[in-house]
Amino acid sequence: MSVSTKRSLATINPMGLGDRAKKLGPEALYEYAVGALGRRALTERELRLKLQRKASKPADIDDALERVRSLGYLDDARVAESHANYRKEFEALGRRRVFSELRRRGVDAETAARTVSEAYEEVDEAEQIRRYLERKLARRLDRPIDDPKEVARLTRTLQRAGFSSGRIVEALQRVAADPGWLDGLEEPEPPLDADDL
Repeated sequence: MSVSTKRSLATINPMGLGDRAKKLGPEALYEYAVGALGRRALTERELRLKLQRKASKPADIDDALERVRSLGYLDDARVAESHANYRKEFEALGRRRVFSELRRRGVDAETAARTVSEAYEEVDEAEQIRRYLERKLARRLDRPIDDPKEVARLTRTLQRAGFSSGRIVEALQRVAADPGWLDGLEEPEPPLDADDL
């Protein structure tokens, strides 16, 4: 191997050829877990995945998780509540999107559904849609939309943001130049539970 090739490879992998990340023993794994939780609120599933990449022995993972759990550092319900409130208040997202995010993060269906229901208990979804459009899209619903493609785009955007079809249709019918553009979009939606997955 030429010197220039070695230099090129060293640039790609500055730690050397074939080096692997150092695996951690029980105490170091626990310290890594505490540090990870100190940087960001994680669910048990998220932390487990991080520890799996670092652990020298798989058995050490459960021990580290139990230690941080016993100290109150690991609590999926608390993470779910914080996540739901943040996404509701600062992102103006709908309940379905937040529920899906919690499930992807590993929060069990019952806890996710209960948390979302509590967080959105007093939320007016029509108002939340208005906030979302103003904050995220700089789009106000106070002037007519005269392009059916724009109405369709906003409908898809609001569906991805987690709002119910019925409320989306209501909000956009008020401003669509032709409310008929929204015909057929309103469908009954299942409740937030494990069947939503």
